[in-house]
Amino acid sequence: GGGGGGEEVYTIPSTPEGWIGWEMSEGFCARCVGSKELDVLSPRTVPKPVLLACYLEWAVGALLGHGLQLQTLPFLRVYEFVAGRVMKNDAMVGLSRLWEGKLYADLGLAEEAAKCRGAAGSLELDPAQEREFEQHIRQREMLRTATAASSHNQAQGLDGGRTQSAAERSAKPDPWIKVLRPVQAHEVWIRQAEAKMLEGDSRKAKQVLTRALKHAQSNEDELGEGWCLHYLARLAGLEGHTSHAIQLELEAQNRTNVFEFWCQSSIHLAEMMAQEALAVFGAHSLEDALAVLATADDTFGAVLAERPNLANDITPLRASLRAKAAALTLGNSVRQAALGSSLWQKAHAEHQAALDRVCDELAALGGGGQLVEALMLRCRMSE
Repeated sequence: GGGGGGEEVYTIPSTPEGWIGWEMSEGFCARCVGSKELDVLSPRTVPKPVLLACYLEWAVGALLGHGLQLQTLPFLRVYEFVAGRVMKNDAMVGLSRLWEGKLYADLGLAEEAAKCRGAAGSLELDPAQEREFEQHIRQREMLRTATAASSHNQAQGLDGGRTQSAAERSAKPDPWIKVLRPVQAHEVWIRQAEAKMLEGDSRKAKQVLTRALKHAQSNEDELGEGWCLHYLARLAGLEGHTSHAIQLELEAQNRTNVFEFWCQSSIHLAEMMAQEALAVFGAHSLEDALAVLATADDTFGAVLAERPNLANDITPLRASLRAKAAALTLGNSVRQAALGSSLWQKAHAEHQAALDRVCDELAALGGGGQLVEALMLRCRMSE
């Protein structure tokens, strides 16, 4: 943009490559924050920052899923502005820098990646934040105790109010409805931990997840607890503790029924079961692992039959489940063939045919990285 009257002129990149390393300077952000124009990004033009942040996160995930890293950078810049200048959430700003660092690393831009990860900070809480965190945990514990006592009295009809039914007390939210609410600290910490795990920093990821789990439990956020346990299970799996990973993953699945979570959790659970089948005699078998994936796939299929308008959401999830089942079957086929057995051929053919359907369904949705991976797996199964 530009300006007169001696104002400094700020130029926004006009090409995808131009966004590499481009930063919103302090002067640029101050100009935006103070602007009263309706076509300039500012607190004035972002009346619902949480909603915008959700859309931006979705856009970032969709673009990265299609391998469009450079096209993602403008969305990250806007996300950083909204998080820092509108929502005043430094943790979300740090999260955006971690995402950007991973993006640059995938592009082979090591210097830019290191710069972004450094800008994200240590993810540690300073002493004041640590005291605030512990105080929050204590206050929530006191509130939960008082609420439990009140609920007990209500259930017994001791307070003169209507008795709450068992169905009401155990009701789960609709897994396809996202309820907008103020961003909670543990939600950002979970995503920060995921980013650190993708960097290979398992120690930092576990440290952040432990804190996030404690915060999610104090806020009675079952979805947050589920994600924490899922990522802790993945870390346990990376460390070779498959039995513990399975235990954590099963515990995670008791927390929530949100389908995106259920898909990722089921895939990891099956992977751990398959690994344990090879290492521990009498433990989980490959059939157990495939059954986990098939059950999740059938669940998604039932939802799709009821809500065909969700095809764009459910099809990639089912594709992930079927691709994992095919990959596990391929590994077993290779092992059985090396032993001179031919018993693997029927299952191999069935999963190969299922993978063919996966490729067709993903191609109909426009392709992307998931389709490329499925096609490569299909080639390996055809060898």
